[in-house]
Amino acid sequence: MSAKAKALAVLLVALPQPGLAQLSGGPASAGCVSVSGNSPRATAEGHLTLQLFPGPPNYDSIAAGDTEERTFILKLPRRDCIDDGSDFADPSERLVTVHVSAASDSLMAVLRDSIGRQVAVSGEAFAAHTGHHHAPLVVVADSVVAR
Repeated sequence: MSAKAKALAVLLVALPQPGLAQLSGGPASAGCVSVSGNSPRATAEGHLTLQLFPGPPNYDSIAAGDTEERTFILKLPRRDCIDDGSDFADPSERLVTVHVSAASDSLMAVLRDSIGRQVAVSGEAFAAHTGHHHAPLVVVADSVVAR
């Protein structure tokens, strides 16, 4: 590949990609993304941050003695919805954040290096259902692409 072609390829990756879905996966009711069934997958695209949340025992206040939980949070460019078959998600509620974890230490390192950037994460997805989940949707990434 010529130097000019390489430079163009790098530029194309860096530019915003029109038409990319901010949240995609299996179709569900009301245009939401399905996170039900066996090992549902989703892809989420947005701005990656690292945030601090209170954890056990009360999930209320770090200052009052709760454990610190550092969590990757992906902020979607616009609100979206998920449907998990009525277990934990309400399809009528619109979400704007995704709790992101990784399937491996090497992907955790990629996430750490991508804080503050636009990323696309793909992996197993499910609705939040414990105090450790700090956004309505959780994606355990097996693919992370920083833009």
